[in-house]
Amino acid sequence: MTVAAGVSGGIELGEFSLGAVVGLKASMDGLAQRISRLLRYEEAYQFGAVEVALRGAAQSDAAGDSLVIDLGGPAYERLWQVRRVTIGGVSWSSTVAGQALVVVSANRASNPPISDVADQAATLPNVGYYSTGQLIVRHPNHLYIVVLTPTASTNYGVGGAATDLPDSRHPITVPD
Repeated sequence: MTVAAGVSGGIELGEFSLGAVVGLKASMDGLAQRISRLLRYEEAYQFGAVEVALRGAAQSDAAGDSLVIDLGGPAYERLWQVRRVTIGGVSWSSTVAGQALVVVSANRASNPPISDVADQAATLPNVGYYSTGQLIVRHPNHLYIVVLTPTASTNYGVGGAATDLPDSRHPITVPD
């Protein structure tokens, strides 16, 4: 191996240039950083889609006032794609009266504005199925069921399923 210094200021180590070796090392370090960051993104997304059971129950009052059942809502930077909602008595054979509204709102209301009503059940019990993207709940909203003119002093129950996903409006963030 010969070491020669030329007038141009470059250092030659045999057939390899020191500048080329340093450049290759810098490129490999940059590639390693990118791969490491991609792995951190993958770890952050490993819980991307999570199935959520929707459950709620409440008893109507003696006057038969509207009944609001809160099924909750997604966490910050998450959304729910609601797949199914079943509204009725505590069992399928329970006799219950009334109509129900499926409401997506940040505020609990027994008489919600029409813009917050996502669906309605004309009779109870009722099962509603939703396609992907059809019924979305984003943070800070909750999914409420409002039973209109319920049977007095009667237990009502709600069940269902949703898929909890990262909200694409917020980029996935990972520590550097």
